[in-house]
Amino acid sequence: DHSYDRRCHTSYTTSFEAQQEEECEENYIKRCYIAYENFAFNETVRVCRTPLVKDCEIEGDPVCRTVYESECWTKQHEHAVTDDVAECVIVQDEKCEDETVGYTTQTKCHKWPRQECSVTKKDVKKYSPVTGCTKEPRELCAPAGCGFREGSEICHDKVKTIVQEKPTEECDIEPHRTCKHVTKLVPRLEPREECVDVPKEVCTRARANPRKVKKPVIKKWCYVPTQESGLA
Repeated sequence: DHSYDRRCHTSYTTSFEAQQEEECEENYIKRCYIAYENFAFNETVRVCRTPLVKDCEIEGDPVCRTVYESECWTKQHEHAVTDDVAECVIVQDEKCEDETVGYTTQTKCHKWPRQECSVTKKDVKKYSPVTGCTKEPRELCAPAGCGFREGSEICHDKVKTIVQEKPTEECDIEPHRTCKHVTKLVPRLEPREECVDVPKEVCTRARANPRKVKKPVIKKWCYVPTQESGLA
């Protein structure tokens, strides 16, 4: 005879659920500004001046006075620019033609030079003159009644201290936090009951046609032989 036992157990399955989460990342922003500071350097410049000379026709007692002469200097200011620079090469062009003379045909070629140029941008240094003038005091003495006139221009090299502004860059790094919402799948365990039918065999004992049967019984005796028992 057969029967079935129902056996059940709980198992867990993984399911995913969408959830909104805030995700943030931290970046840095670089903020820079340019400040100017003065710095001095010595430079040799060409100084030219036109002196005033006395022009007298009548001599008299000398009279001195202070006059101001214009003293101008010129220097070459260097600056870097991006300029179009032409690069040229000489190429030979050739043209060939068939020339028929009588019953023969000959090929004659002519060559001539041609200049081929291309323009490229290059960083070059250019100089532009910068001129400045100052009033310098001069003391001139001449007899009374004399006048002054401009004399010949006098030029010489002079080392001058020039003050210019030098740009310097200063930067600060500031943290910047950026957040946004993202969708992520979150795992979750869900219980589920599962059952199976297990077959089993059922056995019973029953008597069919009972009858008496004679069977011999064998008994085994064990002893220890001694003199008292007379078996030794």
